[in-house]
Amino acid sequence: MNYLEAWQKYKHLTYQDLPEDVSRVAHHCLLDWFGCALAGSREPSSGILRNEFAHRKGNCRIIGSDLSLEPATAALLNGASGHALDYDDTNARVMCHATAPLLPAVLSMAEEIGASGAEIITAFVVGVEIEGRIGNALGPQHYRKGWHATGTVGTFGSAAGVAHLLKLDQDAYAAAMALAASAASGVKANFGTMTKPYHAGQAAERGLIAARLAARGFTANQDAINGNQGYIQAAGVGHIDESRLQQMADEWLILESLFKFHAACHLTHASIEGILRLRETLDASSIQSTKLRIHPDLLDVCGIECPSTGLEGKFSLRANAALAWLGFDTSDPETYADEVIGRGDVQSFLQRVRVETDAQVSVMQTSVTCVDHDQNLHEASWDTSIPCKDLSLQEHRLRAKFQRLSAPIVGATSGLEDLLLGLGEQPSVDALWP
Repeated sequence: MNYLEAWQKYKHLTYQDLPEDVSRVAHHCLLDWFGCALAGSREPSSGILRNEFAHRKGNCRIIGSDLSLEPATAALLNGASGHALDYDDTNARVMCHATAPLLPAVLSMAEEIGASGAEIITAFVVGVEIEGRIGNALGPQHYRKGWHATGTVGTFGSAAGVAHLLKLDQDAYAAAMALAASAASGVKANFGTMTKPYHAGQAAERGLIAARLAARGFTANQDAINGNQGYIQAAGVGHIDESRLQQMADEWLILESLFKFHAACHLTHASIEGILRLRETLDASSIQSTKLRIHPDLLDVCGIECPSTGLEGKFSLRANAALAWLGFDTSDPETYADEVIGRGDVQSFLQRVRVETDAQVSVMQTSVTCVDHDQNLHEASWDTSIPCKDLSLQEHRLRAKFQRLSAPIVGATSGLEDLLLGLGEQPSVDALWP
């Protein structure tokens, strides 16, 4: 099922059509992203963007500020804030951070046109499902080449979500997606800098603009994604694996959402979790050396060997291993501050961490082996690719995470999480704003 066939399947989807678990996970994505955006709004990158674009006045609120800007700019700023901490959800089946580039576009457009909460949640789900079909059409080679899929695939997701909100017909939708093909960008070379979250903001902005232009009759070649000289040929494997897409034709990819409980690149989490298991019986003072066995693709994502800043630390397997061994709270974004990563004990310990590649290990798995000062060997492995099946437990953990992230901005007893988890029943997005 390609992106045009997916539109035929989803274009008339309503909130009442959503299975209960799909609706619930969609609200979990909203809760998690909003908390990350509130906390991310305090990051230096978010402040710079507000200063640069504050003149673009409009009706769409900017999370964590008193600004109201026009929709595309609001999508840009909120999208960048939501990904600024790299703490937002991801989805291995969609092949990118599915929510970060999509939801801010849908929220801004919804605020502009007065869409209901039910329409917002439905458009978001449709965006995720089509985003995932595009991601799988591009294939894993797209990411391996150096493209940042959240910035590229996310542009298509935001275009699809806004297209659903605007109720575009088949031709206008195809034009929106073709426009997105000429706008989708972002390279992994910028990981560990302010530009990585900017990719998510750009994807939100550009997808929204693509859908709005298409709604006005702007033309584009509907073969710009999978035709000759199209996006898949230029930036993917060069052809579509139809069998891969057919296998997921009846799946809800949003149910594969993976939520972060460590404030660093998701591909470092298996290492952290493995070390936390070892720390149940060991402590840092007893460790002589640590070896992380990972898939080689991780070196292009989180392989920064000698990080010196907090942002670099988020994308360093060695730094995260050191932080975990030394007992730092990796669920706290403040752990990834420049002064923490630059501490002598962190810098010293990461020198005792060695990274070894093994193509037989999946990208979401890590095997941790450590040697203590008595030359005893200790091992632990972890796999972060498995979504939580207990949605009540997931919601409990996400509420706690949200409260921690949001309390400094909106207060500890705002009740905002209840509004977010019930948005589908609200008449508009206005309920989320004080």
